[in-house]
Amino acid sequence: MEISLINFEEKSQQKDKPASFLVVDDDIPARQSLVKLLQRQWPDITEASDGDEAISLIKQRQFNLIILDLNMPRKSGDQVLTFIKQKKIETTVIVISGETSINKVTEAVRLGAYDIFRKPYSFDELEHSIHNALHKLRIEEEKAHIQKRLEHSEQLHRYMVNNSPDLIYILNLEGEFTFVNNSVKKLLGYERADLIGRHYSEFIADEDKLKAEYLFNERRRESRTKRTIELGLKCNTANSSKPFQNSTCPIELNSMGIYTVDSKDPKKLSSYQGTYGVARDISMRKQAEKLITYQAYHDLLTKLPNRAMLLDRLELAINQATRTGQTLIVMFLDLDRFKLINDSFGHVVGDQLLVEVADRLKNEIRTGDTLARLGGDEFMLLLPQPTTRGQAESVAQKLIASLQQPFFLRGKEVYLNVSIGISVYPDDSQDINTLIKNADMAMYEVKATGKNGYIFYNDKLEHAAAEKISIESGLRKALKNDELEIFYQPQLDVKTRRIVGVEALLRWNHPQFGLVEPSYFIEHAEESAIIEQLSEWVLHRVATDLFGDQDFIDSGIKVSINLSASDIRHKEFPESLVALTREHGIQPDRLEIEITENMFMSDIEASTHKLQVLSNKGISIAIDDFGTGYSSLSYLRELPVHTVKIDYSFISEIEHSKKGAALVAAIVGMAQGLGIDIIAEGVESERQSEYLEELGCNVMQGYLFCRPVAVGDFLNTVAQQSTGASSLTGG
Repeated sequence: MEISLINFEEKSQQKDKPASFLVVDDDIPARQSLVKLLQRQWPDITEASDGDEAISLIKQRQFNLIILDLNMPRKSGDQVLTFIKQKKIETTVIVISGETSINKVTEAVRLGAYDIFRKPYSFDELEHSIHNALHKLRIEEEKAHIQKRLEHSEQLHRYMVNNSPDLIYILNLEGEFTFVNNSVKKLLGYERADLIGRHYSEFIADEDKLKAEYLFNERRRESRTKRTIELGLKCNTANSSKPFQNSTCPIELNSMGIYTVDSKDPKKLSSYQGTYGVARDISMRKQAEKLITYQAYHDLLTKLPNRAMLLDRLELAINQATRTGQTLIVMFLDLDRFKLINDSFGHVVGDQLLVEVADRLKNEIRTGDTLARLGGDEFMLLLPQPTTRGQAESVAQKLIASLQQPFFLRGKEVYLNVSIGISVYPDDSQDINTLIKNADMAMYEVKATGKNGYIFYNDKLEHAAAEKISIESGLRKALKNDELEIFYQPQLDVKTRRIVGVEALLRWNHPQFGLVEPSYFIEHAEESAIIEQLSEWVLHRVATDLFGDQDFIDSGIKVSINLSASDIRHKEFPESLVALTREHGIQPDRLEIEITENMFMSDIEASTHKLQVLSNKGISIAIDDFGTGYSSLSYLRELPVHTVKIDYSFISEIEHSKKGAALVAAIVGMAQGLGIDIIAEGVESERQSEYLEELGCNVMQGYLFCRPVAVGDFLNTVAQQSTGASSLTGG
């Protein structure tokens, strides 16, 4: 339906324009005299000398008033009146004529003349008649204008109602539909005629009938005449092509009572006539709310419950377990080496793998169990009551076994392991967050002790975690409070009895435990990333302690510094180390870095490149604790290794075991064959020293010669050596 919007303001302005007159008379003097008199009030005057000219002018424009003579040549005034009537021209005609017969007057009136004057006439009477005619014309125009506005308003209202997306209805006193708009077809599938005369309750969803009873038949007044509620309306699915289409439509209903107005007091409502209401389809809103709720409680990738839903269910499970006195189980699952999958195949394939993992894990649990994804490769499983430790072990074993079957990613077989930590309610805690934390802690213990397994939480894990936190916090304070110290242990050439090298050994002057060695804190320092700060601090302290002393600079003694695996793995490790030596004034050829075998075995290619950069800059590379790691001859050929340090555990076997002595001899022979320098660590007896010297291992380090000493004592020894007065014979 289309409606034409009329500019009523423009129309109303048109009615205020000056009246237009047409004076028709063949008597020229009489006509001109009349025109002059009329123009004193009405300037828009047109003249015509006969009926033909008058009809021609009427065809061209609209005249409000025509003063017409009846007796004229060619066409008479009667013929002009006849033309106006036949053509339904809206104008007012006043006849002026010398003809006064009753027939002529009757005919003129029949043809629509408003008034008739006999010549000669009184202008005052004519003027009065003209005013009356124009007044009547304005009243008729105003009436027509109001009628058109009413018609337009009704048309616009009907258009808006019938084209509204909302269902608009009217009920009578009995609650029967007397009107519904066109939206009923789209909203409910009914024709308008299907509802007219039927009671509203026939179309209310059964579960909402009680709620709708008073709202649909609303009778409240004044400020309480409106009320909004959500209901379900029955849909017409009889002729639907969709067999599973919803049988109800959710709507938001707003209704108000209809009352007659008291004619004596328009503000006062009288009798109740029915109900007017608007029903809005809220299907899309309900779907959006449902989606938002789903997203709030589910992981969108795996469709598993998320942390929020897990916490809700865990709280309910704990409440129930508290009432019944039974146990429940919380498992924290973390996939092993999942980052390697992401790095190798990309995150898209990694996400596909997580979906497959979730499916496998779901197949191994009960209907009442809750498997949730916490994010990344972390999952959590809630086994509600009743669940024993034995049942929990069985479930953990099934979960591990399910993931040990191969996954196929881009045509390649991929194997996954999982580490599982388990906490038990109420044994391990009665608090939700603590239960989860304990399971998480147990999972990390599995990671630390080999992965691909499960363990139950115990108090020792709590103590170990607390100790880690304490050590990490203590190290940060140690750096800040200057609690760290460097001790120096000389490396002696037994043939010349001179110091040729020195190892810088880090010690922590702990406020509670006194002087502690790196074995107490280095592992935790690596986990918390403080190790980089420690390494830089050691370099700075060595530069300050030694390379500011002229005797040490002149001595040519090489200083060895231990680095960690974290230092080696750092992307810019070689460049940053070279920059630090330059910044702290350490000559590269006087620096030797000690690394263990296990530090570089995870990525030999990258490690070889980094160490080669350092070697090219003049920095020596030493393998510390040689023989305790992989002991592979191949990496000695690939890596730019200048020195191997035989571990003290092998040196201590020289006196007690032929196999130990033979192993030391083999290491020395191998190093000599490859042209690599050898240093023996932990030499504590003359017999050990003599045996090593016989093998050709002349550089030794140990308590037999000197214990680690403070920088002042070491520099004194260097100064004495420079004068030829020093000889290290024991610690």
